[in-house]
Amino acid sequence: MLIPAILKRDELKVAFAKKFYADELIFLTTGLQSWIPSIKDEPEAGHYQYAIVTNDSMQKLVGYLDYRIDWYSSCASRFGLISFDNGNTLIGLALRETMKKLLNEYKLHRIEWRMIGGNPVKRHYDKFCEKYHGVKHVLRDAFKDKYGIYHADYIYEIIQNVTGKK
Repeated sequence: MLIPAILKRDELKVAFAKKFYADELIFLTTGLQSWIPSIKDEPEAGHYQYAIVTNDSMQKLVGYLDYRIDWYSSCASRFGLISFDNGNTLIGLALRETMKKLLNEYKLHRIEWRMIGGNPVKRHYDKFCEKYHGVKHVLRDAFKDKYGIYHADYIYEIIQNVTGKK
């Protein structure tokens, strides 16, 4: 379940800090830096930040999702997704429902996101992109991790022609 990130801001700061220096952060940051997202008291227009929590009275924090929408160009991009409870299916469900909402309810023209090779969710991204007739671009050896291993940079795009014009 998604709730506004501000409701779990302090827990999110701690959860992100626990991930500092973890190798898996390259999948979120697409770089070697560690960071804590800036969660503002009042949301910035077009910037959506959510805590992913369990769907019970405890609302245990299990992940974080953010993205931006440029309403003028009808495009969602700059997705960030991290799990604080590896293997928890709520993470994937929250992302899938969000993407479906962007396409089907908001009827955005374009959704784009990136992923570093080696990310365990790659097959899910591939399936979602294929289901919505998207395209996956691969930039081979585009990112080198701290161990000197090169990874591909995947760029996904889904474009839907909601206006009937090309």
